[in-house]
Amino acid sequence: MYLKALEIQGFKSFADKTRLTFDQDITAIVGPNGSGKSNLSDAILWVMGEQRTRTLRGGKMEDVIFGGTEKRGKLGFAQVSLILDNSAGLLPVEQEEVTITRRYYRGGESEYYINREACRLKDIHELLMDTGLGRDGYSIIGQGRIAEIVSGKSGERREIFEEAAGISRFRYRKEESERKLQRTEENLLRINDKVDELELQIEPLRRQSEAARKYLDLRAELKDLEVSAWMETLDRLREQSETVQRDYAAAQENLSGAQAELDRLYAASEHCAEQMRAQDLKAEALRSEISRIEQDAAGLDSDAAVLRANMRSNAETVARLRLEATEQADRVKALDDQIRENRDRLGEINGEEATLAGLIADLEREIAAKAEDAGAADRAFAALLQQENEASAALAEHRTGLTMLAEQSQTLLDQETTLQTEGHDASEQLLELEGQLKHYTAERQKAAERLAERKAEQTARLEAAQRGDNDLRAAQSRLSGLTVDLRSAESRLAMLEDLERGYEGYSKAVKTVMRERERGGLRGIHGPVANLIQAEDKYALAVETALGASAQHIIVDTQRNGADAIRLLKQKDGGRGTFLPLDTIKPSHLSELPRPQPGYVGVASDLVRCDARYADIVSNLLGRTLVAENLDRAMAIAKSMGNRVRVVTLDGQVVNAGGSLTGGSAARGSGILSRANELGRLRETRERLT
Repeated sequence: MYLKALEIQGFKSFADKTRLTFDQDITAIVGPNGSGKSNLSDAILWVMGEQRTRTLRGGKMEDVIFGGTEKRGKLGFAQVSLILDNSAGLLPVEQEEVTITRRYYRGGESEYYINREACRLKDIHELLMDTGLGRDGYSIIGQGRIAEIVSGKSGERREIFEEAAGISRFRYRKEESERKLQRTEENLLRINDKVDELELQIEPLRRQSEAARKYLDLRAELKDLEVSAWMETLDRLREQSETVQRDYAAAQENLSGAQAELDRLYAASEHCAEQMRAQDLKAEALRSEISRIEQDAAGLDSDAAVLRANMRSNAETVARLRLEATEQADRVKALDDQIRENRDRLGEINGEEATLAGLIADLEREIAAKAEDAGAADRAFAALLQQENEASAALAEHRTGLTMLAEQSQTLLDQETTLQTEGHDASEQLLELEGQLKHYTAERQKAAERLAERKAEQTARLEAAQRGDNDLRAAQSRLSGLTVDLRSAESRLAMLEDLERGYEGYSKAVKTVMRERERGGLRGIHGPVANLIQAEDKYALAVETALGASAQHIIVDTQRNGADAIRLLKQKDGGRGTFLPLDTIKPSHLSELPRPQPGYVGVASDLVRCDARYADIVSNLLGRTLVAENLDRAMAIAKSMGNRVRVVTLDGQVVNAGGSLTGGSAARGSGILSRANELGRLRETRERLT
C-alpha cells in the first residue's frame, strides 16, 4: 500500500484545486519558508481524521479553510482527498484504489467519504487501523513528535506500540465491545423492568391477541366473500354489458330517426301539455259550472216542487172555486128565479099600483065626490103607500144582492183564468228546466269521460314515474358502491397525504429543515431528493435502492443556504443532514456504457423524471449506476464492465463496484417514490370516482 495522489482544494494556502501525484519515490519536499510545505502534511493528517486544531497549527477548525487575500476572497469550504493504492489488499476494501475524502464548511459541518460514498469518521478510523495511518499513527512524525512520544505517558506510548504491532484494531474492538456490553447490561436492566411490567399485561394482551386473530380470520373470510361477491357481480355486469352493447348497437342504428321522432314528440308533448293545461282549466271551469248548475238544478227542483205544490193547491182552489161557482150559479139561478118572481111580483105590484092609481083617482074622484067620507079614504091611501114602500125596499134589496152575486161570479172567473195562466207558465218553465237539466247531465257525462281520460294519462305518467324510480334506485345503488370506493380511496389518500405532509420515512434532520422552511425560517430549500424526482412503478424500487441514503439529501440553491440549514440543525439538535447545492454539484457520467445485451435496462439517471434544474444532481447521484432486470443479468453486466460500476436490479439487489453483492428481501410499494406514485394513482382514482 502506498500513497498515489493527494487532491487539495480550499485547504489553508491551496485555494485552487491541486492534485499531487506520487508516481515515484520522494525523499523530501523542499522550499522556502511560507511556501506551504507543512500544509501538505497537515492536509494528510486532517483527511485521516485529525480533530485537534493545535496539531494542525490553528486556533480553530475554521482556520483550515482558505482565508482569502487582498486580491481573492475567502472560500466557503476545504476539501482534501487521499488516494491510496490497495492492490495488496491491506485495507479491507475490495477496490484496488481507495479514496478518502474529507470536506469541511465554515458553518462547522463536516462530510466524510470513502470512494465517493458518504460515511462516518468512525468508518475512516476503522479503515486505517493497524496500517500505521490515522490520527494516532506513526506514519507522520512532525516537529516535537519524537520528544512527545519519549516524554509521554506509558499509556500513550502503548497506543503507538500497539498501532505498530497491528493490534490496535483489536484493542479498539475490545473497548467498543466493553462499551456495548455495558450498554447491553443497562438495557438488560431496563428490559427486565419492562418484562416485569409487561408480564402483568400478558393475559389482557393474550385475550386481545385471540380477538385480533379471530378478527383477522373473519376479515380474511369477509375478504374472500367480498371477492366472490364482486366476481359474481362482475360476471353479471359483464353479461349486462354485453346486452347493453347489443342494445346500444341496435339503438345506434335508429338514433337519427329516433332523435327526429323524439324532437317531434317533444314538440307534441309541449303542445299536449299546453292542451292539457287548457283542458284542465276548462275541466275546472266545467266542474265549477256543473257545480253551479247542480246548485241551480237543486234550486229549480225546489222551485218546481214549490210550483207543483202551488199547482196542486191552485188546482184544489180552482176545484173549490168551481164548486163554489157552481153553488153560486145555483144561488144565482135561485136569485134569478127570485128576481123573476120579484119582477113578476113587481109587475103585479105595478099593476096593482096602476090599479091602485086608478083606484086613487077613482077615490079622489070619490073624495071629491064624497067629501064627507075623507077620513076613510086617507087611511086607505096611507095603507097603500106603506105597501108600495115595502115593495120598493124589497125590490132594491133583491137588486143589490143580484149585483153582489154577479160581481162575486166575475171575480171567481178572473181568479180561475189567472190560475190557469200561471199553471201553464209553470209547466213551460218546468219543461225548460228539464231540458236544461238534460243538457247539463250530458255535459257532466262528457266531463266525466274527459276526467277518465285524464286519469288514464295520469296512470301512464305514474307508471313512467315508477320506471324512473326503479332507474333511480339502480343508479342510487351504483352510486352507493362508487361512494364506498371513493371513501376508501379518499381515506387511503388522506393517510398518504398526512404521511407526505409529515415527511414520514425521512430522517429527523429532513423533517426539521422542511418544517422550518414551511415556517419561512429558511430560504433556498427545495426539498429532499426523493420528493423532487419521479419514477415509474417498475423502476421505483431500483431507483430507491440506487439512491440509498442519498434519497434524503436536501437540494438547496447555494452552499450558503445549506450552511444556514446546518446551523439550524445544530441549534435545534435536529440531527445530521446532507445538502446538495445547485451551484456546486457537478454531473457525473460513466465514461463508457455496457454493450447492448439481454436484461440491461439502462442508466439509473435516465429512468427518473425531474425538473431541469435538478438534472446535474440526479446525474451526480445516479449517473454512474446501471439497472438490470435481475441479479444474474446484473452480475453479467458488472463482469462485462470489469466490476468497475455498480449495478442495481429491478427487485432491489445490488452488485457493488468491485464485485460485492448486497441484497435480500425488499418490500415493494413501501418506499418514498412508490408512495408518491400511489398518491398520483389515488388522486386519479378519486377524480374518476367523483
